[in-house]
Amino acid sequence: MRKKSLLLIGIFVIIASLLSSCNQIDSAKVKLGLKNKDFQYIKQGKVKKVVIQNSRDSGYKFVVTNPVAISELYDILSDAKPVNSKTSLDPDYIFSLYEDSNKVYQQFDYVVGLDKKDGGNLYSKDKYYIVPNRIDNDILNNFQDLRTPKDFNKLYYTFINQCIDKYRADTKNNNKSIGININDDVEVAKYIFSSDLDDFQKSLPSNVKLLKNSNDACDVKETITTTGYKAAGYADEYRYNNISYDSIYKSIVDFYDNTTKETKEYYVIARYKNGWNINISDKKSSDF
Repeated sequence: MRKKSLLLIGIFVIIASLLSSCNQIDSAKVKLGLKNKDFQYIKQGKVKKVVIQNSRDSGYKFVVTNPVAISELYDILSDAKPVNSKTSLDPDYIFSLYEDSNKVYQQFDYVVGLDKKDGGNLYSKDKYYIVPNRIDNDILNNFQDLRTPKDFNKLYYTFINQCIDKYRADTKNNNKSIGININDDVEVAKYIFSSDLDDFQKSLPSNVKLLKNSNDACDVKETITTTGYKAAGYADEYRYNNISYDSIYKSIVDFYDNTTKETKEYYVIARYKNGWNINISDKKSSDF
């Protein structure tokens, strides 16, 4: 009996030592700015619901009520690094933390990916944090519809540039500025992220820019409208995963010259076979 008592005491001492060590490590991280105590209210059970709203597609809103998932969000947010400024990029999601079904306890804007200038990618009116990609990997990727399609960026931004090249060659409008309008491309809005747009803008020549608003001034406006993605065996269903031999992406791209009031329209069909083969035509084919 005495041996069992000593064993239990030893176990309790070890557990207490481990907990003490963990607390000391957490305190050190807080002092170094690598951890924070700002989200203790989540740990205390004050958050009953988290609503995740895509900022570009109002139709994509997800509600999290599972206590395990909310606890996982606490673990991620408590490891966020507090900083003094926020990213200059537009938010990709809005996180609303509800105290009950109707009362918002706190709300944050969130930018997917880390800011290259160390600005906070999760922020409220007066709090800014750098949050690792665990929100993307552990939270957002649990929603199938939010997973970015394979090769999406490579395909999408490539054909936008190719359409510009074709338009300039067809119209000889080499000197006019072009504004790219993807704000109304609702079919893929949920897959467009600010960090990707920033990288794309930096790759463009000086007389081509992404329009922040659809009606921003430019000589020629290029508007992209995705009409669908048809995968093998699914005649009319839009599918963005499981790319196969017969996978097809389709889009209509309009160029509107604000000076001449002329419109030039292109039809884009991209087929996948060991890579994307993009075809751009000013005539609508029978298989569009």
